Amino acid sequence: MRRHREFALVLILAMALRAMAVLVFRPGGYLGEMSDFGYYRLLLSMTNQGYYPLVHFWTEYPPVFPWLMLGLYRLSLLIPPWVEPGTWFYLLLSTALVVVEAGNLIVLYAIGRRLYGNDERAVRMCWIYAALLIPIVILFGGFDGLALLFLLLAVLFTLDRRPIAAGAAAGVGFMTKLVPIAALPAAFLHLSRLSQRAKLLIATTLVVLLIAAPFLATGPDYLLQSLKSPVIRSTWETVWALIDGYYSYGVAGGVDRFDPQMAGGAQHPTRLPWLVITTAFCLFYLYLFTRRVDWSDKRRVVAFTALTQNLLTLYFKGYSPQFLVMLLPFVLLLIPGWRKIAYVLLLSAVNLVEYPVYFVLLPDQHWLLAGTVLIRTVILLILSGEYAAQVYGWRVSERAWTRLAAGVTVVVIVLGLVGAVAGLQAYTQGRYEASPHRLAIDTLKAQAESGATVVVDDQTTYEQLYPFLRTRVNLAEVETFDYLPPWETRLADVIAGSSGPVWVYTPAESPIQAWMATRYGPLVTFEFDSRRLIQWDTP
Repeated sequence: MRRHREFALVLILAMALRAMAVLVFRPGGYLGEMSDFGYYRLLLSMTNQGYYPLVHFWTEYPPVFPWLMLGLYRLSLLIPPWVEPGTWFYLLLSTALVVVEAGNLIVLYAIGRRLYGNDERAVRMCWIYAALLIPIVILFGGFDGLALLFLLLAVLFTLDRRPIAAGAAAGVGFMTKLVPIAALPAAFLHLSRLSQRAKLLIATTLVVLLIAAPFLATGPDYLLQSLKSPVIRSTWETVWALIDGYYSYGVAGGVDRFDPQMAGGAQHPTRLPWLVITTAFCLFYLYLFTRRVDWSDKRRVVAFTALTQNLLTLYFKGYSPQFLVMLLPFVLLLIPGWRKIAYVLLLSAVNLVEYPVYFVLLPDQHWLLAGTVLIRTVILLILSGEYAAQVYGWRVSERAWTRLAAGVTVVVIVLGLVGAVAGLQAYTQGRYEASPHRLAIDTLKAQAESGATVVVDDQTTYEQLYPFLRTRVNLAEVETFDYLPPWETRLADVIAGSSGPVWVYTPAESPIQAWMATRYGPLVTFEFDSRRLIQWDTP
C-alpha cells in the first residue's frame, strides 16, 4: 500500500465521487433523461410473471448482464418502494457499476505500470480517467463499463502471459457485450508458444459454452438470436447510417419479445452492400494480423488491441454514445502528451452534442448528427493511424502527430462555434413553433407598437414570451400573490411608467383584467384558448 498510495488516493476519491453521485445525480441534467435503466426495468418486469431473459424471451444482450440485472432487481424488491418507481433497482444497479468502475481503474493502472515501467505516469493517467465525465455518466445509463472491465482484464492477463485467465476474461466479456473479444487477436499474437495459444482459445471457448449451456438447453433460439442481433440490425449513428439517410437512434427490433425471429430485425432499408463491406474489412484486418512484427513488445499488444477496437467501431452498423467508454482508456494508455487530452475531450464533447443536444433539443437538425458522426469518425481514423504506427513501427514524427491533433482541434472548435450559432437559431425557431403562446406572439408582433408595454401575471409566461418579444415591447410581470406588496400598486406604476400602449395578456379570469376593466376601456381584444390579450385605452 505504501508503494501504491498515490493510486490509492485516486481510487478512493474517484469511487467516493461516483458513489455519492449515484445518490444525488440524474443523467441528463435539465435537458432530459439519459439512461437505459427504465428500459432495463421494463424488461425485468416480465420476471414478475414468471418469464426470464433468454429462457422465455429474447434480449439484445448476451446472458451475463441481463442475469446480473435480474439478481439486482429481485434484491431491490425486498426493499419497500420509494415514491419514485424503480428507485432501489436503479440505485443498486448504479452501485454495482461503481464497483465495476473501481475494477476498471485498478486494471487500467496495472496496465499502465506494465507499459510505462513507473508508477508516476500510470497514476497521472488514472487521474485523467477519474476526471472524465463520460465514464461517470455511464454509471447511470448503461452497462458498457462492465464490458470494458473484461476487455481490460483480457489485456492485462495477456501482458502477464496468463493465457487461461486472458481467455476466460475475453469469454465472459463476449457473453456480456460481444466487443471484448477484440482482445483475442493481440493475445494470440503475443502468446507465441503453441500451448499458450491453445490454452487461450480453449479457455475462451469453454467459458462461452459454460455461460451459454443453460440457455442452449432451455431455449437456444432466444440465445442465438440475441447473439445475432447486432449483425442483423439496421444502421444508426454511423457513416453507414448517413449513407442510408437514417438520422435517428438504434432500435433493437420487433415488439414481440417472445418471438425469437423478431430479435434485432432491421428497422429501415439499407442501400449498402454489407457482404462487400464485411469482406473488405476482414481482408484488411487479415493483412494487419499477418504482418511480421515483434509481438513480444507489450506496447504493441495494447496498441493492436486498441486498433482492433477502433476498426470494429468503424465497421459496426451502429454506434451509441455509451460505446465511447470502451475507447477512452486506450487513448489514455497510448497517446502521449496533451494529444490524449485533446482527443478524449473532443470525443466526449462530440458525444454530448450527439446526445442529448441532437436527440433531445434539435432532433430535426440532421446536419448536427451528420457533423458529430463525421468528426467522431475522423478522430477514430487518426487514432487508428497512431495505434498502427506504434504496432508496425511507422516512422512518423511526434511533431507530425502533434500538428495533426492541433489542426483537428482547431477545426472542431471552429465548426463547433459555427454549429452553436446555427443550432441556437434552429433551437429558437423550434421553440417558437412549439410555444403555447405562439398566436399571442404573432399578434403582438403584428399589432403592438414598438415600445408598447405587455403585462403578464406569472413567471413562466414572462420567460416564454421574453426571447421572442424583448426587442419590440417592454414585458412587465405583475404577480397577484398575497405575500407580495399590493399588486394594484405595482400595476399602476407599470402603467404610469409606460412609454406606449399597454397590453395585458393573462387568463380571462385574472383579477388584473377585472381591475383594468373598472378603470380603462378596451381598444382591441384577442381570445387564445383560456387566455385573453387586450389593449387598454390608458392615458
